[in-house]
Amino acid sequence: MKMIFVISTMVIVGALIGGLTNSLAIRMLFRPYKPLYVFGKRVPFTPGLLPKRREELAEQLGKIVMEHLLTGESMKRKLENSSFQEKMEQWVKVELQRFLDSGMTVSELLAKCRIEDAENLLKGNMEKIVESKYEEVLMGMRSKPLQQVLPASLIHSVQSNIPMAAEYILKKGIDYFESPEGKSQVTKMFQDFIATRGMLGNMVQMFMGNYSIADKLQPEIIKFLKHDGTKDVLLQVFYSEWEKVKAMDIGEVEEKITKETILSSIHSAFDRTLNIPGWMTKSMSDVVQPAYPWLMEKFVPSLLAMGSQLIMEKLEELLEKLQLEDVIREQVETFSLQQLEEMVLSVSRKELKMITYLGALLGGMIGLLQGIFVLFI
Repeated sequence: MKMIFVISTMVIVGALIGGLTNSLAIRMLFRPYKPLYVFGKRVPFTPGLLPKRREELAEQLGKIVMEHLLTGESMKRKLENSSFQEKMEQWVKVELQRFLDSGMTVSELLAKCRIEDAENLLKGNMEKIVESKYEEVLMGMRSKPLQQVLPASLIHSVQSNIPMAAEYILKKGIDYFESPEGKSQVTKMFQDFIATRGMLGNMVQMFMGNYSIADKLQPEIIKFLKHDGTKDVLLQVFYSEWEKVKAMDIGEVEEKITKETILSSIHSAFDRTLNIPGWMTKSMSDVVQPAYPWLMEKFVPSLLAMGSQLIMEKLEELLEKLQLEDVIREQVETFSLQQLEEMVLSVSRKELKMITYLGALLGGMIGLLQGIFVLFI
C-alpha cells in the first residue's frame, strides 16, 4: 500500500512538473513584455522570446511572404486563372451596373472626381482645342487659293447651282415688284430721285403732273427681270465673281471675314452640336445607354484583358516599387505585444494546450518509471 502511494505521488508530481514546465515555456514565448531587473541586474530570459525578437520576426515574416508566398509567379498564375478572370469580369459588371443604377449625373460624377465648374471648364477647353486646331490647319494653307483647298465635289456643287441661284433671285425680284409693296417702293424711289435733282426734278414733276410714274416703271422693271438677257447677265456676273472667289487665297478670305467671326461661328456650331449643359444634367445611365450592350459585352472584357496583361508585364516592377516586404515589417512592428500574442494564440491555442498536456503525460510516465525503479531497489 505504501509503495502504491509512493508511485502515485511520483506520477502526480512528475505530471505537474512536466505540465507546468511546458506551460511556463509557452508563456515565456510572450511574457514578460519588458525586461525585469533585480538589484540592477536583468533577470535571464526577460523579456519573452517574441517581445525580444519582434523586429527580427517582422523582418523575417516580410521576407517569407515576399520570397515564398506573394511572388511574381504566384500572382501571375492567379491572374491567368480562368476562374479568377470570370469572377473579376462578373464583379466589374455588377459594380458597373450598380453605378449606372445609382442615377448619378455627369456633373455629379465630375464633382466627385473633384473637377469643379466642369461645364465652363469643358467649354473653355473645347474652345482652346478648336482654336488650336484652327491655327494648326490654316498655318500652311493661308497662301493657297481657295480652289486648291475646297473639295472638288463642293466646288462642282456650287458651280452647278449658280443657274438655280440666279433663277431664284430673279423670281424673288419679280414677285416683289409685282406686289403692292414693290409698287410702293418704286414710287418712293422715283420721288426720292426727283427730290434730289433740284430744278430739273421740279420740271419733270410739272411735266408728269398727277400721272403715276410707278404705273409705267413697274411693268418695265418686271419685263426687264423676266428677259432672258437679264438672266444671262446675272449668270455671267455670278460666274465671274465665283472665279474670283476661287482664286482668292485662304488668308485673304480669312482677312475679309475676320478670324474672330470664323471662330465665333465654329464655337456656336460646336455649342449647338455638343450641347454641354444638356449633357451635364444627364444621368450616366442615359449617357451610356446607346452603347450599353457594347460596354458590357465588349468593353469590360477587353479592358480587363488589357489591364491583366499590363499588370503581368509590370508585376515584378510593381511589387518592387510597392516594397511590400517593408510594409509587412512596419505593420508587424506597429502591433502591440498583446496583439502579437493574441494572433499567435488564435492560430495555435489548441496545439499549445496539447503541448502542455503532453508535458504532463511525459512527466507522469517518468514519475511512474521512477516509482517502479524505486520499488525494485
